[in-house]
Formats: sequence, structure tokens, C-alpha cells
Amino acid sequence: MKTVIYARVINSVSDEPIENGMVKIEDDHIVYVGEKCECTDSDAQIFDLEGKTVMPGFIDAHAHLCGSESIHKTGDTPYDLLLTTVRDLKDLVDAGVTGVRDMSAFGASLKRAIEAGLIKGPRIMPGGRVMSISSGHCDMNPMLSPEESNQRDLIGCLVDGPEDCYRKTRQQFREGAQFIKICATGGVSSAVDDFNDIEFSPEEIRVIVEEAARHNTYVTAHCTGTEGTKQAIKNGVKCIEHGVLLDEECVQMMAEKNIPLVTTLSVSLGIADMKGLPDYMTKKAKALGDASKHSFALAHQYGIRVALGTDYSNSPNTPFHEIGKEFYSLTRCGYTNMEAIKAGTINGAYLMKSDDKFGSLEAGKLADLVVVDGDPSEDIMLLANADHVRLVMIGGEIKKNTL
Repeated sequence: MKTVIYARVINSVSDEPIENGMVKIEDDHIVYVGEKCECTDSDAQIFDLEGKTVMPGFIDAHAHLCGSESIHKTGDTPYDLLLTTVRDLKDLVDAGVTGVRDMSAFGASLKRAIEAGLIKGPRIMPGGRVMSISSGHCDMNPMLSPEESNQRDLIGCLVDGPEDCYRKTRQQFREGAQFIKICATGGVSSAVDDFNDIEFSPEEIRVIVEEAARHNTYVTAHCTGTEGTKQAIKNGVKCIEHGVLLDEECVQMMAEKNIPLVTTLSVSLGIADMKGLPDYMTKKAKALGDASKHSFALAHQYGIRVALGTDYSNSPNTPFHEIGKEFYSLTRCGYTNMEAIKAGTINGAYLMKSDDKFGSLEAGKLADLVVVDGDPSEDIMLLANADHVRLVMIGGEIKKNTL
């Protein structure tokens, strides 16, 4: 199967669009990207899309695909939530998301089902459940014992002490994880901690980091407070999530160690105004205010690689239909539209350890792409609503077409 798309091209390599561009696809790979030229293949499917832009598919580097807050939820059993998540995956693809770094109990199973063609969804890099200490960021119901919590929670698991960390990390890989996420600090949504709390001892972090390295992968860390972020960096964590209260020392260490930063800015900057949240969550969110803006401005100043992550759950407050608002949120912190686009494409692919396979429009890469209305290099809000995403292709297969 051959497909040719004539449109403006944003390839996530150059800082300038190709105004009169062309992308040619054969089977699942891109074979040409550049200036428009005549297609002589009589059997090619042609899309001549004046006024529209073809660009890499979006990558959400921070997701928890478990359906617990979804607008489609019909029940609270794991079976209900898994089926809800399958429905949510369609919404993600329709919004232009072709790749996801997931942190939940379902990620590995969803990945297998998508790759087998059983369900529709983006490429998934599963990270398993998020590791947290008792009384930490994932300890959402202290009335349960840690053992009971671990049996029920689809997002987090509680671990205490180096031996427990060692055992649980190996279990995560046994269940299909391809990276590990820990909570290095407390957070806004935490039920029992403060966002400045330092979670895990240095020894506990090192055990997890060393075990991940033996599996040729890395540990990423939820980081809100400053000192816990520094401890995570010093003990081998390779990626920072949220980075709400970074200071110059944090960012200098990140620059020296080439540690990326994942955004979740739409949530960070908007959570204080979201409806239906517990009082403790709203109070903590208001205390942080616009701290994330300062952190990401510092990261920009030091040239930190930034990848888009959303923390969206397809809830009324964070619908997947509007997941592209994360691009705009990054521009609120001083990034250009093209920098935001690269954050949500090639930089996300880097965190998925697949930037040699997708994340940019280049010959030889997989044909994961979207066609959107207008020119997002000029108007980034064109990416903020699924209605503007007119065509979605994953591996050369059309998953959405409203052209």
C-alpha cells in the first residue's frame, strides 16, 4: 500500500515547516519527506490537503491508563475499568495520540492487545504501577494495610525498605514493565503527605535504579518538592516528572546528566480551578500557584530536553478530546510553538526509547502521523481539540479520517 500526502509538513527535525510539502508512505514506513514533487505511482492513495499540516503523531509521556476517572466508566471492578480503558484508547487516537508512556497495571496487557490488532490504540511503553512508600504519594487510603492497598490499586504500589524495593522492581519487570516510576516526593493529589516530603531513602532509590539498569532501562520520578528531586537525581534517576519546584541547582544537575523533564502543565497550572476535587488537593494546588512556570522557564534557560506528558484521565476535568492543550500550556512557560511540538513528538519518542523508529517525519521511520487543520507552528491551539485532528495514521494504517 502506497500513500502520498500533499500538505504543509512539520517534521519535528527542522524549526521551519515545509510549506509546499509531501510525505510518501509505503506499507508501514515513510519513504520520502520534503518538497512536493510529482507522484508517478498509479496505485498510490493521494491526499491533496491545501491549508492543512501533516506532522508526527502526538506522544503523551505521562499517562495512567486505568479508567478510574473516565467519563466512560460503568463500574469500579478491575474488569469494568479495563473495558473502560479500551474505550478511552479510541479517544486518545482520535485526538492524535499515537504513542503513550503508561504507568498502570493495565499497560502491558493493553500493549499486547494493540500489537495483536485486537483493539484500537496508540503504541504503549508500559511502566507498571508507580512505586511509593507507605504514607507516600500513592498511599491514597491509609485505612487499608499496605498489602490490601497493593491488591486493589491499579496505579500505585507501596514498598518499604531496600529488600521490598528490590523484590517489587523485579516483579514489575516480570509483569511486562519497560521502565520504572517512583515517587521521590509527595504531591498535590496525595492523601497523607506534603508535597515537600522526601520519599524513599537514598539506598532504596539506588536498589531500584540498579535493578532497572540490569534490564537496560531507566527509572523516572514523580517530583514536586525540591529536596526530594535533588535526592532522586543524585541517586541515579534518569527522568523527572512534573518538576513543580525546581531550583537552579536541580536544573544544573539535570543539564550535566542529560536528564529530561516531563511537563503535565495543563494539570499543574489548572488544578486549583478544577471542580469536584477534595479540599486537601485544592488547598495544596493553590499553595503551589504558578510554580511550574518558573521551573520550566529555568529548564528552557538550561536547554533541558522537555517531553510532553499530560496526566489526563479522560475525566470531565481532563478529557482526552482536549489532550492537545498540553502543547499550549508549554508555550505559556516561554517555549515557542515549534519547541512545544518537538516536546510532544520526537522528545516523547526519546523517552519511549524509540526516537530512531518514530516521533519525526523522516524517511525510514514508521508512518505514525497526523493531519491537522491550519498551521500549528503559527496557532498552537489548533492542536488543543480533537476536532482539528483530521487524519491519524499509526504504522501506515489509517485510524481516523474526517477529511
